Amino acid sequence: MSCPLTQTTDQRYVAILRILAGIPLVMFGIMHLTGAAPMEPLVEAAGLPMPGMTAVVAPLAQVLAGVLLLSGTLARIGALIGIGVMFGGLITNFKIPNDQWPTPSELDPNIMVLGAEPIVLTPLAIVTILLCAYIFFKGAGPWSVDGRCECNCDAQAPETDPETDPGTNPGTGAA
Repeated sequence: MSCPLTQTTDQRYVAILRILAGIPLVMFGIMHLTGAAPMEPLVEAAGLPMPGMTAVVAPLAQVLAGVLLLSGTLARIGALIGIGVMFGGLITNFKIPNDQWPTPSELDPNIMVLGAEPIVLTPLAIVTILLCAYIFFKGAGPWSVDGRCECNCDAQAPETDPETDPGTNPGTGAA
């Protein structure tokens, strides 16, 4: 039986890639939701529609994608959500002029001051998109919930025939 959503590669290094993609998604999603890095001013500065709704939905999608990737549960769906959210982040980054980046004031977090965009955001978004794309095509790997799925058991363990394999034949007494 094959489940395309949970089917995965047997390469263990994919766990590292899932973690590297999942951590920034969860981290930035939580930062946006808690107000440590408010998203609504960014969406407004980029001139994108529905900043109030986007400021809630996008961070929730980031956290969901990150959790799915970190756990390896439906990692392909998490990767697809991660690609979409980070692509939206890239569009936002490119639409805001570099010297017009809104950030909370150190004195009063409710006041936004304009400054330069943090240099790490665009490369981090690109790397996260690439990692998510790899996971989307390869799967979550064996060290994941998807890798433990019953659907993958047939693909990972070769079948043995009790009549041709004496080690599994209960009539011989061999273990």
